[in-house]
Amino acid sequence: MQNINISVNQAHESYKSNKLKIIDIRTLKEWKMTGTIPNSYLINMHNEDFSENINFLENVEKIINQNEKHDIAFICASGARSEIVASYFKEKNYANIFNIPKGILGKSKDGWLFLGYPIESYIDKNGKVN
Repeated sequence: MQNINISVNQAHESYKSNKLKIIDIRTLKEWKMTGTIPNSYLINMHNEDFSENINFLENVEKIINQNEKHDIAFICASGARSEIVASYFKEKNYANIFNIPKGILGKSKDGWLFLGYPIESYIDKNGKVN
């Protein structure tokens, strides 16, 4: 299988030039803790009780299909969950799928957040900043 990983730096460059859409699959608690990448798609892979979000794959597929002209990269805290999801969609023959293996945090503070890339406070559906 071809390499699905894209470095945080590569992802940021593509994101800045609007070639890459990012799907953040972390939990609500994680979004509140660190904030989120501006204009990223927020789709929980797991619910707050760690159960699987039963609409997850369907919701992600909609986003991928709406953004056929863009590359899509998945991000989580440190790359484990996003790699599973990126691999799943790559196996479904989606060509434009990537994983950001360092994630938001990284394994040794080398992720998106620690490199100083754009993050904004998480805002819920009611417009409340968390």
